[in-house]
Amino acid sequence: MKRGTKYNILTVDGKGRVHLPKDVREEMDIQNQILLEKEKNLLILKPVKKIDDPLKFLASINVKTKKSPVEMKREDECAFGE
Repeated sequence: MKRGTKYNILTVDGKGRVHLPKDVREEMDIQNQILLEKEKNLLILKPVKKIDDPLKFLASINVKTKKSPVEMKREDECAFGE
């Protein structure tokens, strides 16, 4: 563990929910949403600020897939009946 880092042990309820302590939410300015990243055996939570540019935000998300954007769009259209 890193020196000077604050750690909290959180409980996961039966529905998979985790309660973030109020002081952490306030310090990190967490509103309604957080971004969850999985990196090897780590879970990384990042506050989501108001999204001014949705395309820039989506481009910042690291998605690992072998599908092309065309394939993903086609799947999306099929899923939503477009």
